[in-house]
Amino acid sequence: MFEKREKNENTETIIGSGVKLEGTFAASGNITVKGVVSGSIETENDLYVEDGAVIEADVKAKNIFVAGEIKGNLKAQEKIELKKTAKVNGDVECKFLSVEEEAVFNGKCVMGGSQEIQQ
Repeated sequence: MFEKREKNENTETIIGSGVKLEGTFAASGNITVKGVVSGSIETENDLYVEDGAVIEADVKAKNIFVAGEIKGNLKAQEKIELKKTAKVNGDVECKFLSVEEEAVFNGKCVMGGSQEIQQ
């Protein structure tokens, strides 16, 4: 789904399709979500939300790539990319936003990184 992943030395955490995680999840490396997460997710690197994954959490990452479903606010230091299968219900804040045709986005968008999203 996400062919353009850059190889780096950061540890990658994968939350598998049969996994349901509840609570606060923090990491320094890349995170790939294939299962269900509720609570909050924060990483210093990239977050990949695969098609079929469901996140009910506020999310912070360097870059966020979404093909699944997110119910919560997204904050990226750089970019947020919504694939055609993405469903996002929440506010987004980023420098760059890419939305493919057929993606669903319901919320407010703040770009440029200079303003805070109002809760």
